[in-house]
Amino acid sequence: MGGLLDGIPANETSLVLLLFADFSSMLGCLAVLIGFWRLKLLRNHVTKVIACFCATSFCKDFPSTILTLTNTAVNGGFPCYLYAIVITYGSFACWLWTLCLAISIYMLIVKREPEPERFEKYYYLLCWGLPLISTIVMLAKNTVQFVGNWCWIGVNFTGYRFGLFYGPFLFIWAISAVLVGLTSRYTYVVIHNGVSDNKEKHLTYQFKLINYIIVFLVCWVFAVVNRIVNGLNMFPPALNILHTYLSVSHGFWASVTFIYNNPLMWRYFGAKILTVFTFFGYFTDVQKKLEKNKNNNNPSPYSSSRGTSGKTMGGHATDNDVQCSSDMEQCSLERHPNMINPPNQNNNYGLQQNYNDEGSSSSSLSSSDEEKQTVEMQNIQISTSTNGQGNN
Repeated sequence: MGGLLDGIPANETSLVLLLFADFSSMLGCLAVLIGFWRLKLLRNHVTKVIACFCATSFCKDFPSTILTLTNTAVNGGFPCYLYAIVITYGSFACWLWTLCLAISIYMLIVKREPEPERFEKYYYLLCWGLPLISTIVMLAKNTVQFVGNWCWIGVNFTGYRFGLFYGPFLFIWAISAVLVGLTSRYTYVVIHNGVSDNKEKHLTYQFKLINYIIVFLVCWVFAVVNRIVNGLNMFPPALNILHTYLSVSHGFWASVTFIYNNPLMWRYFGAKILTVFTFFGYFTDVQKKLEKNKNNNNPSPYSSSRGTSGKTMGGHATDNDVQCSSDMEQCSLERHPNMINPPNQNNNYGLQQNYNDEGSSSSSLSSSDEEKQTVEMQNIQISTSTNGQGNN
C-alpha cells in the first residue's frame, strides 16, 4: 500500500487530518523557538522549560510526519517500531515538560524560589529519562502493531496502553492541575487583598496562569476516552477524529498559548506578519504600533524582570511604583500580610518584588516603636500588557 507521496493513501481523510495536525504542531513549536532565539529579553528559566517542550514536540512530530507521508509503517518492521517509539517517548516527554513548567511557576510565585535554574538538571533527567522506561517495556513485551493511523501498542494490550501511557498521563496532569490551582489561588488572594485599582484587569493574568494546563487536558482527554471505549471493543469515528487531531496538535495549541501569554512575542510576530500586508496598504497603523512597542518588555507570566525602582511607604506602593503608559501598565500591589517570604528573592514569572535604586529590596516597618517587631511587607507586581489604545 502506497503513501501520500505516491498518491495512494490508505485512508485519505484521517491521513490528511493527521498531517495537518503534525505540520501545524511543528510550525507552532518552531515559531516559539525562533521567538525565544530572537527576543533575548524573554530568555529565563521558565522560557527555557517552554523551549525544551517545543523542541521535544518538534522532534516528535518531524519523524512522525515523514512516516505518515511515506506510509511505510503499515508494513511493520523498523518504521513501525520507530513510529511507536516516537509517539510513546515524545508524548510522554512533552507531558513531563508541562509538569515541570507547572512546578517552576509554583516555585517562583508561591515559594519565591530565588534560583530556579538549579532544578533544570533534574528536569532534563526526568523529562528525557523517565519516558525511556515505558518505551523499553513496550518494545520488550512485543506490543507494537499498526493501529490504523500509526504504529503503537496494539488493541489487544489495553493494560499496557494504560499502564505505560495513559495512566502516567492522568497522574502527570493531576499533579500539574494541583500546582496550577495552588498558584492561581495564591495570586488571587494577593490580588484581592492588595492595594490595586485594577483588579478586574488581573483576570487576564489569572487566565494566563492556567490556560496552558487547560490546553494540556483538552488535547489529550479525548485520547484517553477513546482508548477506554476501544477497550470495550467500540470504535466511534467522531471520537477517533478528535483523538487523532487534538493529541497530535498539542504542540501547536501549546505554542499558541505560549505566544499569547508573551506580549513581547506576539507583538514581534504580529509586526512581522503585518509587514507583508503593508505593501498593499492594509493594517499600516496597526503594524507601526506593534513595531514601535515590540521591544517593550512587559512582564507577563513568562517575563523576567526585577521590578520597578522606588521605595514603599507603609507597605503601600508609592507614585514611583505605579507606572502607566499607552502600551504598558504596571500596578504594584501590597503583599498579603500572611504571605511574607524572605527578602531579596526575585520572582521572574510576572509577580515581582520592588527594588530600590541601590538594588536592595524595599520594605516597611510596622511601627517606629523599637520594642515592636518589624514586619517586612514586600510588594509584588502584576503587569498587564495592553495595546496602543490601552486595551488588553
